[in-house]
Amino acid sequence: MIKERGNKVLNKRQEKIILYMHDNRGWVIGKELAKVLGVSDRTIRSDIANINEFYEDVLIESNIRLGYKMNEDNFQSLDIETCEAIPQTSEERCNYIIKELLFERNEINLTFLQDKVFVSGYSIDNDIKKIKKMIEAYESLKLIRSKNYISLIGKEEQKRKLYRDLLESEIKGNFLNLNKIASFYKDFDLIQVKDILEDTLKEYNYHIRELTFTMIIMHIGIAIERILRFKYIKTERNTDELRNSLEYKIAKVFFEKVAAKIRIRVVEDEVVLLALLLLGKKRTVYTNNLSEIQNNYSIPSILIEIFDDINKTFDVDFSCDNELKNGLEMHLTSLIERCKKNIEIDNLYLQEIKHNYPLVFEMGVRVCELLEEKLHMHISENEIAFIALHLGVAYARANISYKYKVVMIHPRDEGLANLCLQKITNRFGDRMEIVECMSFFEKSAIATLKPDLILTTLPLKHNLRILTEQISLFVNYEDENKIFQALNNLDKIRCHDNFNLLVLKLIKREFFYIHVDAGSPEELIKKMCDNLHEKGYVNESFENSVLQREKMSATSFDYGFATPHSLNETFIKQSALSIAILNRPIKWGSFDVRLVILFAINKDDYKILKIFFDWLSNVISNTEQFARLLEVNDYKEFIDQVLK
Repeated sequence: MIKERGNKVLNKRQEKIILYMHDNRGWVIGKELAKVLGVSDRTIRSDIANINEFYEDVLIESNIRLGYKMNEDNFQSLDIETCEAIPQTSEERCNYIIKELLFERNEINLTFLQDKVFVSGYSIDNDIKKIKKMIEAYESLKLIRSKNYISLIGKEEQKRKLYRDLLESEIKGNFLNLNKIASFYKDFDLIQVKDILEDTLKEYNYHIRELTFTMIIMHIGIAIERILRFKYIKTERNTDELRNSLEYKIAKVFFEKVAAKIRIRVVEDEVVLLALLLLGKKRTVYTNNLSEIQNNYSIPSILIEIFDDINKTFDVDFSCDNELKNGLEMHLTSLIERCKKNIEIDNLYLQEIKHNYPLVFEMGVRVCELLEEKLHMHISENEIAFIALHLGVAYARANISYKYKVVMIHPRDEGLANLCLQKITNRFGDRMEIVECMSFFEKSAIATLKPDLILTTLPLKHNLRILTEQISLFVNYEDENKIFQALNNLDKIRCHDNFNLLVLKLIKREFFYIHVDAGSPEELIKKMCDNLHEKGYVNESFENSVLQREKMSATSFDYGFATPHSLNETFIKQSALSIAILNRPIKWGSFDVRLVILFAINKDDYKILKIFFDWLSNVISNTEQFARLLEVNDYKEFIDQVLK
């Protein structure tokens, strides 16, 4: 239902505006916001006025020149929790219908559905077509229509995977908010379940990686939701080895405790699945066969081949980086075990790593391609991203000689502060130098030091033109990502002139396409590759290599663009960037794409390609800039926008 406060209401679109503005953290002009939400500028003005009136405060600030901006102080102090709203867009209706079929009823009466979501039968018919398209990626799932009813059939495991993907999409950027996740489960208290899990883990002195805890809770929530409806998964992975493991004992005790509170059955297969999940989230991966793995695979020798290939492909030499060798050797040992035991692992920062560090992610793809070839096992995107993180830190060490000056602001707690400083120095000491530590911000002192970056362990606002990042005293993976991205942003500023030269060299008029219509990624890739081949920039094997790369991991991003490219630079005779702007988005992997940048980059240009990736990461995070790119009418306008 629509959220109410007295006689005031917020609809779903207005709630989306609040969340969008909160995520953006900067000024957004009304025209761009209207484009994102598919409404008029006037509707946006009316929505924002209604939002501020609803909360009886200025939640969203407005400026005639700059547009709109979230008042973060008011956001934190006001009650911003949103209730279930009537789905207004086709995408929202599709998600709503799927959830209804999974958790409310085995079949839906379409007449009843029309009345409930206030749309026509024609709109529902279109939604059904979209749902059928959505579930094509889920093996065995089918949407069946019989007269005036629809139902969802298929394997239970695939149904849960579908629901998990929908949930991840809805809570994106808010994984650490357990209350938000709990709000999706209406038939039981997920926070109480979380407490039971924590007590059970503590009872067995069992530790899991903190950043994956919410993913485990989400999995458990989905399992309980389905068990309440007597829907169970069947698995053949219940081995004697697993039943003798600590993870199995914890999962068994946990479900028994939950069953005493929620009155669900304790199902053996569900216990097994949770035990397997715990194996993938444990800080130190469980193994009884480590020596066997090491005997079968010489990881050091594999790393030698990997580093040699990276050097040939990307012109980056990691062969003398002992820190990377040790880190990857430990990681690959764990990865091999997870693959052998068919244990999945989640990476909350998968899209962020792909988005912000595409060149490094590409190195990770190359590494995993070689591992798959040698070890004869499939490696997931999440695993690729973890390897890319190792490579990214090493890449920074190998390519950065200038050290940025950093001021650290933290409370005077010597024990915690020293640990924090040591972690930062160990991880990023080759790229930055902490020139001063302070317990509070003093403008004149900071201005005298002229640092490139301020790191603070508490919220800090100031008007100096110095990049500032807030991290925790414990410096977790999220903090490392923040620092890594901040240093890369500083690199980008220093490399602006080189970027302009790179753009003029690689973006060529004959490979720039505007107002393109395409039915599929494969159709567009063929068109772009054929022209490159005809002009002598690539050989005939280039197109097939690009398509093979897409099969490993789609090169699309949730911001609406894709960067297809070849796995093998030997197919490229001369470097170029082929660019297409589509009239209408096409489905590319998991995302709808309008901007396509096809990379045909040979070995000689890999060193400067990072500059372009850095620019791309920056521009697509700026809604206004990205929208202007999509609206250009010719090659010159595009180049002008890129060089701004």
